[in-house]
Amino acid sequence: MNGYDFDNTILDGNSTRRFAFFCTARLPYLIIFVPVIVIASLLRALRIISMNKYLHMLEWFIALVPNVDKFVIKFWDKNMKHIKPWYLSQRHDDDIVISASPYFLVVEACKRLGVACIATNLDTHARLNGHKHVYGKEKVTTYKIVYEDKPLTTYYSDSMSDIPMFMFAERGYFVKGHKVKLLYENGERVD
Repeated sequence: MNGYDFDNTILDGNSTRRFAFFCTARLPYLIIFVPVIVIASLLRALRIISMNKYLHMLEWFIALVPNVDKFVIKFWDKNMKHIKPWYLSQRHDDDIVISASPYFLVVEACKRLGVACIATNLDTHARLNGHKHVYGKEKVTTYKIVYEDKPLTTYYSDSMSDIPMFMFAERGYFVKGHKVKLLYENGERVD
């Protein structure tokens, strides 16, 4: 089984950020959310709030979007073209996406790709039902809850926050743009 981060790994760009811009273009009143982004970013830069709280604050805009599910479908109708060609050329039916982005957003893309999805349990009212984002070492914990002892052959990500996943998988690949490089093998860095 092969695992993939989603944002900036198989998707060119960040799905939550793209979705926020998509919604704001159609619901201009969402511009009132900009100060929240600025404050959250400042608090995170000063390390006053955790990464989990920071990500959650950035997602609060979702509570202001009516009929979120319809927006998600329209969003992916326009944005599936941003799935990277290197991923499409190697996609398998048993692939799994493991993402810190909201499940309700990422799962639609995964359905269209025909792959499994693990993502942050954030509902369409911006309530964080799992209490934590599926980020960093939480990805390994969540994978083990869902798949128990099933080994993960490879894991691909653009982020060093995914070192726990790189070390967990038999091989960990770092993705930069459209380039893929082996970074970890059997839990050891391969430079």
